[in-house]
This record gives sequence, structure tokens and C-alpha cells, in this order.
Amino acid sequence: MIARHRTAILRRALSKPVALALEDFGNELTGVLDYGCGYGEDVKFLKGMNIPATGYDPYYAPETEIKPAPMVNLGYVLNILENPAERKNVLRTAWSLTERLLCVSVMIRDNSPRIHETAFGDGVLTSWNTFQKYFSQKELRDYLAQELYLPPQEVWMAAQGVAYLFKDENLKEVFLSARLSRAQSGITALLKENEYKRVITEWINVSTELGRVPGKAEFPDYNYIIKIFGSRRAATLAIRTEVNTETMSENAARRKGRLMATIARTIIENRGKAQMRDLSLEHQTDVKLFYQNFQNAMEAVLQNLKNLANLETISAYFQESRVGKILPDDIYIHRSAMEFAPDMLQILTELANMAIPEDFPWDIVKIARNAHHVTFLEYPDFFTEPHPPLHGSMKVHLATRKMNYRDYRNSGNPPILHRKETFLYYEHPSYEIFSQLTRDEEEAGLLSRPDIGNQKQFAAILGNEGYRIEDHRLVK
Repeated sequence: MIARHRTAILRRALSKPVALALEDFGNELTGVLDYGCGYGEDVKFLKGMNIPATGYDPYYAPETEIKPAPMVNLGYVLNILENPAERKNVLRTAWSLTERLLCVSVMIRDNSPRIHETAFGDGVLTSWNTFQKYFSQKELRDYLAQELYLPPQEVWMAAQGVAYLFKDENLKEVFLSARLSRAQSGITALLKENEYKRVITEWINVSTELGRVPGKAEFPDYNYIIKIFGSRRAATLAIRTEVNTETMSENAARRKGRLMATIARTIIENRGKAQMRDLSLEHQTDVKLFYQNFQNAMEAVLQNLKNLANLETISAYFQESRVGKILPDDIYIHRSAMEFAPDMLQILTELANMAIPEDFPWDIVKIARNAHHVTFLEYPDFFTEPHPPLHGSMKVHLATRKMNYRDYRNSGNPPILHRKETFLYYEHPSYEIFSQLTRDEEEAGLLSRPDIGNQKQFAAILGNEGYRIEDHRLVK
């Protein structure tokens, strides 16, 4: 049975779509129904801002009385429903409950399975036994328009993976005015009609998210952009003052690292051979942007693979990494943060990962600084337990491809994790809630002791000091 509830995320801030709606509509948000609210964090934050909000979730809040609301948030719900008929019904129900605005958000990515994912229906099954149906921007717009019997131009793409659907024309004007007020006068003069406003707004949003201007297959109104500006280059230059260049640069570096790792995996899987057509359209666009052609990309990846034989090179990348818990001999990185790690560490992880069984559900990778080995660690309760126990470890010796597995599932006193936020990227939704627990434990003097590494000892310390942990909060 697919564990949909495991996709819920603990947050210390508003989710991206709700925060975006608050920025776009401000005081116009007079009531919100979070339809598929998970733990209900968005509802708590909205109420704290004196915005009426209720949340319904079939697993976490099934008792909530469902009533229509001015805004309905359908946040990252459609992508976890493996049954297309149920997906359609949930969308239509959310629309029927909408009085003024429906905000729909999904995960944007191609649907080809990644490491430890299995193709299932029109999506993939993850190692957590959860389902994910990924969308492209165009696919999301077309899907919403088709299932709600709306013209595509009435689906307004507010950001990458976030769409607005309006039942209130006045609220739509609020949205357009708010977005245009952020633009510079040079472009504002050009955008006199709503259609121009919508297309340019989406072009800016998608460019920021991708770290580059989108290709034709990635932007549904690409031809319209060319019509407005005359060429892709002109469109790129025209929005240069409208985007956050620092954010774009960060996103571009992340995508380049992901591309390098993908090409490396393709080379290894095909015994040293790879072609442009082996990549998704998204990655093919990245190849042209970053390397001009596939041959240049191949040469760069092969050189990086050769460099992995040098331990000093690997050690240098430890210091450059923006993610991970760095210790004298190792770096630990959570799986969700790997795309933010230096491309060399991503490629090294890919090399080791290909040696282990496909069904080994690792959560954290441990890369050695002074030896050619990588260890994959299994922490299935990483996000739900404040100090998750280790279930298993698989060490891969890269030189010999030999593996050593250790099983901790039946251990009466397994190792546990502390300072969980250090394994994540700082923008992860759970980063702040984990950080607060760490700060509280440090203030209480719980993390300065040498005997906290195993489950029983740490539980005894908590009890002796009169503490307990509830919902990632330290309670006296």
C-alpha cells in the first residue's frame, strides 16, 4: 500500500505557494481552506497572522468540516495521488469549494525514475513507498485547463509549479497589478494587455526557477515570447533587470551539477558510451547552455571522473560544499540535499551508488576524505523522529567495488543522529524546525556530552535531566 501520509512535511515557515499567495494578494486573503494540509503548519501560521484558515487532510485531519472558502490551497497534493481518477476528483472538489481563488502547486520534474525510484503508473514510486507524479509547466497548465473545462489562458502560472485559477475577476486584477508593480518601467510600457502581462510574468518566474531562460519545450508560450521580443536573446536581455541574478546563478550552478551527475551515470551505465538522445529534453537544453554541445559536456565529465582518483581533489570539494555535515574524515549529506553539493561529490556518489542493490533505501551518504570509499546510511525515520536510529549501512570500496553491510534493525541500542539540520540544504522546509531543536538542546547542555551517540544513553540523559521531546520540541 502506498504511504501517502509520509509525504507530509514539518515546516517552520509558510509553504512556497501559500507564501506566494500572501505576497500577491495581501489583505485580499480573507479566508483559506488548506485542502490536503498534512501536519497543518500552513494553517497554524495563517491563524497566527489573523487570517481565518482551516485544514483538511484524510490522514492527519479527517475530522475537519469541509466548507467553501475564499481561497483554497491544493498544495503538492495532485502529485502524490497514484490514481488518475482520484486525482481528477480531488482537483474538481477543490475547485467546487473555491469562492475566489484556487492555488494549485505540484512538483516540477520529468517523470523518468531516478536513483531508487521505480516507474509506476504515470509517475514513480520512491524508496519511502510514496508515489510522485511530476509535471512540466505546460503539462500542469494543460491538465488544469482540461479537467476544469477552462481555456488554458485562464490558468495563471504564478511560479514554477504554482498555478492560480480565479473565480473572482477583481482578484485577478489585483494579481496582475501586484506583479507588474515589481517590473521596471521599460518592460511595463510594453505590457499593455493582460495576455502580455501574463506571459512576461511567467517568463520571468520560470527563468528564475531554472537558472536560465527556458527552452521551447519548457515554456508553453515560447512562440508568444519570440513574437513580443523578436528573438530569444532579446527576451533574455529584456528581463535582465527584472530577475534576481544571485538566485538565478545559484539555480544554474545546481542544475549544472545535476547535469554532470546525470551524464556520468549515463556513461557508466552504458560502459563508457553516451549520446545526447540518452538525456531528457530538459538536460539536453542544459547541455547546450553550459557546454554548447554534447562532446564538450562528455569531455568535462570524463575529466572529472579521472580527477576522482585524487583524494586531495575530493578533500578540496568538502570545503567548497554548501551542504553537509563536515567532520575531520568525512562529509555527511542527506539525499534531498545532494543536488546542492559540488558536482564532483555528486558524481562520486553516483559511482558508488551503482555498486549497491537498487532496493537499498539510503537516506544519507557518507563520503570519506582520506580513502576511496562511500557509505550509504539508512535512516527511514529521518524526518519524523527527532533523533532517528540507524537501520543499516552499506560501505562501498570504490577501488575494488566490494561492499560491507551492517544491519542495526534488531539492535537494542542503535546509533542515532543529532543536529539533523546540518545534513540538509538551508532552504529545506524542515531546516528551521530541526535547527530550533538543536539550539534548545545545546542551551540545555545535552549535546556537549561524549555519551549521546546511541539511543539508550541519550534517552537516559533526557530522563535524568527532566526533559522529553514532543513534535521536535524540547520540553522540560
